[in-house]
Amino acid sequence: MRDYTVMLNDGRKLGCAEYGQIDGEAVFVFHGTPGARYQIYAARLESIAQEGPVPLRIFVPERPGYGLSDAKAGRTLDDWCQDFEALADEIGVKRFSIVGISGGAPFALACTYRMPTRVRKTAVICGMGPIDILGQEGLCLFTEEKVCLQGPEFTRAYITKLANMVNANPDRFTEYYIDNLPELDRKLISDDLVPVLKQFGIEATRQVDGMVDDYVIFGQPWNIPLQKIRVPVAFWHSEDDHVVPIRYADYLASIIPNAKLRRMQDYDHFGSFLAAQPELYDFLTLD
Repeated sequence: MRDYTVMLNDGRKLGCAEYGQIDGEAVFVFHGTPGARYQIYAARLESIAQEGPVPLRIFVPERPGYGLSDAKAGRTLDDWCQDFEALADEIGVKRFSIVGISGGAPFALACTYRMPTRVRKTAVICGMGPIDILGQEGLCLFTEEKVCLQGPEFTRAYITKLANMVNANPDRFTEYYIDNLPELDRKLISDDLVPVLKQFGIEATRQVDGMVDDYVIFGQPWNIPLQKIRVPVAFWHSEDDHVVPIRYADYLASIIPNAKLRRMQDYDHFGSFLAAQPELYDFLTLD
């Protein structure tokens, strides 16, 4: 993995990490909330691609206010589409697929709609749905504290507390996080992924603006005509996900033309991301 920053026209920086092979098919992974360029899901997908017939070049860009990316006050889904397109142009990638993880789903679908000639395929794993249409019943964006959408001030206070905990002892926080996962999810984390998860925690909480702004966006209408998306879209979601309810995937898959939904069982939110990776690789690489 290598990471770097890209300068945008307005002087802001976007952080990005690159996994896989330079000559592989381009895939952008949009992280969840909170998120960072360090992603065990991208690392796992990289390992699968190394064993498969088609190499992948995997990018994980950080949304404004996360990791190395400068914050953008009042950012919107359209703002991210513009930032992302500028990033893709800067690194010279014309055609690509997108994977939206959890809170990255609306950002992935927005870019899919706005960039139909550049996006090959889009995958959404345990993704958020439109709160204004489906409500937030059952939505718990933190496994431990059951924190739901309670407004930017509450979110800023909570994420600041979380950031202080992570920064005080990243090793202890990582161990605590893993130990509190459901057993089936925990078994999917191999030893080589633990350092990536630790660095993810550090970078995801380097700033607080990214998560606060994500929460604001989640509470607003997406204004995406989902029924007009023509790019192939596939969803993976576990019926046992108690962080993001599967009804969001049911709704999105029913609205987007020809979208496919793979209903998973037993895994919770975190484990679903890793468990879906082999099928995700096939979706991304098979015609």
